[in-house]
Amino acid sequence: MKTLKYAWRFLIRSKSYTIINVIGLALSLACTIILVRYIHRELQVNTHCTHAERTFIPLREIDGNVFPGSVNKDSGADTVYYAPEAIEKRSYFITLDNDNVTIDEKPYTVQALVADTAFLHFFHYPLKGKHIEAPEEVLITRQFAKRVFGDKNPIGQTMGYSGGKLLTICGILEEPACKSSLTFDILINLDLKTRREWSKMYIEILRFMPGVDVDAINAISHVKRQTEWGYMVSYDFIPVSQLYWNKGLAAMADQPNMWHYSSRSHILVLMGVCLLLLLAGILNFVNIYLVFMLKRSKEYGIKKVFGIRGHALFLQLWTENMLMIVISLLLAWFFIEIFSGYASRLLGSDVPYTAFDWQLSLGVLVLLPLLTTVYPFIKYNYLPPIVSIRSIGSSRHSVATRTVFLFIQYSITLLLIVLSLYFSSHLRFLQNTPPGFKTEGILYANLIPTPKSWGGESEAERKQRWQNTTTIRQKLDECPFIERWFCGDPSQSGILSSGGSTTLINDKDVKLNMMVMYIPADFFKLYELQAVQGTLPGKVEAKDYSENVVVMNEAALKAFGYTKQEEAFVRGEQALWITSSMDGKIVEGGLSLMPVGTVIKDYYTGHLTAGKKPVVYIVTPGYGGAQFQIACKVGKEKELIKYLQDTRKEIFHAEEFDYHWLKEDVQALYDDDRRVATVFTLFATISIFVSALGLFGLSLFDIRQRYREIAIRKVNGAQLKNLYSVLFRKYIWVIAGAALLTIPLSYYLIYIYTRDFIVKAPVSIFIYLIAILVVAGISLGTLFWQVNKATRINPATIMKAE
Repeated sequence: MKTLKYAWRFLIRSKSYTIINVIGLALSLACTIILVRYIHRELQVNTHCTHAERTFIPLREIDGNVFPGSVNKDSGADTVYYAPEAIEKRSYFITLDNDNVTIDEKPYTVQALVADTAFLHFFHYPLKGKHIEAPEEVLITRQFAKRVFGDKNPIGQTMGYSGGKLLTICGILEEPACKSSLTFDILINLDLKTRREWSKMYIEILRFMPGVDVDAINAISHVKRQTEWGYMVSYDFIPVSQLYWNKGLAAMADQPNMWHYSSRSHILVLMGVCLLLLLAGILNFVNIYLVFMLKRSKEYGIKKVFGIRGHALFLQLWTENMLMIVISLLLAWFFIEIFSGYASRLLGSDVPYTAFDWQLSLGVLVLLPLLTTVYPFIKYNYLPPIVSIRSIGSSRHSVATRTVFLFIQYSITLLLIVLSLYFSSHLRFLQNTPPGFKTEGILYANLIPTPKSWGGESEAERKQRWQNTTTIRQKLDECPFIERWFCGDPSQSGILSSGGSTTLINDKDVKLNMMVMYIPADFFKLYELQAVQGTLPGKVEAKDYSENVVVMNEAALKAFGYTKQEEAFVRGEQALWITSSMDGKIVEGGLSLMPVGTVIKDYYTGHLTAGKKPVVYIVTPGYGGAQFQIACKVGKEKELIKYLQDTRKEIFHAEEFDYHWLKEDVQALYDDDRRVATVFTLFATISIFVSALGLFGLSLFDIRQRYREIAIRKVNGAQLKNLYSVLFRKYIWVIAGAALLTIPLSYYLIYIYTRDFIVKAPVSIFIYLIAILVVAGISLGTLFWQVNKATRINPATIMKAE
């Protein structure tokens, strides 16, 4: 108890240093805790999967196209990859992005998961109500329940679904304890319709028996096999825990409202920032605490003469550190609570409070006081009492130690500033580089509720659907706010679509796996793409859909070894499209050499760093469907949305529809880059502030220690400029040394981060000059007040005091 009392008394007596230390550590801990909580949540994605170490999803690969699939016989694959007894449990599900339901005669756009009853045996969701038993029962998520029903209990309520089905809500799925890579609004029983009536391919989840060698299964499944439909397929069984980090699936960006992915490099960057901030805070804390100790060196020397033991000294140091760290931690959590909303927007994810928070706080309270106590204890426990009594405040060893700590702290700050400046310039480079196509005023709209069970429609329903589609198209043609439009799913025929990879062969038998997109002729005009050879195709008029026009971009033409469009011919290794002719015959198209009609200018098909990829376009007569790509007239965006809402209300008696703008999609490509740049900029600023606080505390002590030296120099005729030079010299050398270390280190880190980028911002010398000037300006400005005060003190006053 006495130790605690003495420790508190000392901290109060040295309140200036205590406040500086506590605030600096609190800011560092707040930033570190925010990042650690976010990183922990990212690393815990899909941990609500039971027996995750034995649960796998097969990724199907066809001509370079990778997506979650199924290996059952219905998908056209065989089952030679594993024996039936190797499977403990399996489940099938389908994801339906932007599906439609009706509740109380009001339509809602939902993300629907259609799954068998085994699905919830794989993933744990807290459930209010009961599990699905009958085909017409449905589960909804808590978020969707709040959106539609508010505080009203939705269990027992009904919703209308396609094909005239009436579904009864039997339970509410609460949010899982962790983040999930698959999110949805409603869960529909797969038995609601027979499997053949669902229009999408199944995704399979497999739980293998303990001891099954999945690596051996993958060695077999990676070998391409021909299916009964003629194409080559291979599988990669990946654990559910790795689904969130899969680069191939993330690149496809399929159904982004339901499937979510992230990059490990992004997490590694945040880990690096977290480590640097924590290290800067700890070094600042220890450095200022050493100043505490220097002011008490005589006290410890006398105590050691009177027999104080090592454990008593350690307990006193630990208690002082613990008191400051407890206050800093409480203040850090206060900052976290105040800025939690901003942190969530900054990181793009809400981080709820969990048991990990108190575990993290407990870890800080256990480890950090020990870490900050070790060096002062070793230093003073083994120091001879006579040295302490003589005062070590101005010893060369003590000054050197503080200088080294300050050097490391400045190196960290400079590194954060340089990286933040580069990432900010890289982000501006990405955002300001024209993508090569029109982005302003392009709207993607899902205007027509599409039935999922075509076979279940009556003749009257089919006629009504056709009439509604015709009316929608007429309304789009009549709209005064539309320049042009065409019907097509943006994920398949949009400008940012990854299309699909297909093996193509030219007339010289050069075989390449190439990105192929199937688009209508209006695609080029809507996105204002430019023809560099040939002319842009008009509408393709093929009565039997057996003829299509081929267009290439410059990169594809070059990849095939051509220089002129007239020389270019390509065909598919397998059928590029399969249709039925007017007389009912099946037509396999694209197997014969086709001339390339037009070559268009390259554009960026996705993230700028991926470069301009070769693309081949198959221009078709057009598509039906529920989704439309619309070019709006300049400045008429609000009027267009209102027009479409009125049209929907007139035809479907509902205004709500799903839509988004291409410009927002392009900006979303750089969300991770924007997040990294903002995180570095914000935390570099905080690091500068913490360093400035630390420097203020250190200089406050160091300069006062040199008052007598200053007085003697002034008596001997030293001018103010000479005194400024003497007092600033050490800190200038520290900043210069930190810059020499930081410049090559930051350049190497930038190289590591960007080495896989095809297009990237150049590393400018100005980011180093700006970083050095910022750190030097703030640091020397922090020192100036104290140095100016010291140089103007009357020498006689100092000599009398000494």
